[in-house]
Amino acid sequence: MKLNKKLSQKTFVLTNIFVLIFGLIFLSGLYYILNIQYSASQKPFEGGPVTSLPKTLRLELEQPEDNLASYNSSILISGKTSPNLEVLIFSGSKDKVFKSKSDGSFSIVFDLTKGVNLIKVVVFDSNGDSKTEERTIYYSKEKI
Repeated sequence: MKLNKKLSQKTFVLTNIFVLIFGLIFLSGLYYILNIQYSASQKPFEGGPVTSLPKTLRLELEQPEDNLASYNSSILISGKTSPNLEVLIFSGSKDKVFKSKSDGSFSIVFDLTKGVNLIKVVVFDSNGDSKTEERTIYYSKEKI
């Protein structure tokens, strides 16, 4: 086999076009395998976000209203949730934990501090899921 044989310009151009077409077909197949074929079967968030709110856990605060002005040092916090769940009520300075009744209702007297009280009520179920409601209560000793 002789290596010093010269190729014609036509043969050289056709060979390069053939190599280019073959390379594009190879890269297209690789792209299809890596991106299109596997991405259709792997949709991790198809049903929504991974951290979704629990559908069975409920928390409804009946009292107090949000943005309430109070002239008493304590208020009644009441509402409904699922039966026999841990209920946590906390503000910046005080915390209370208790269980809801067998019908899901709960009520407790909560002491306020002077000024703005951001009160959070949280319930937890046996799966570790939680639901939170917030109320802002303004407490003043003097009536305006």
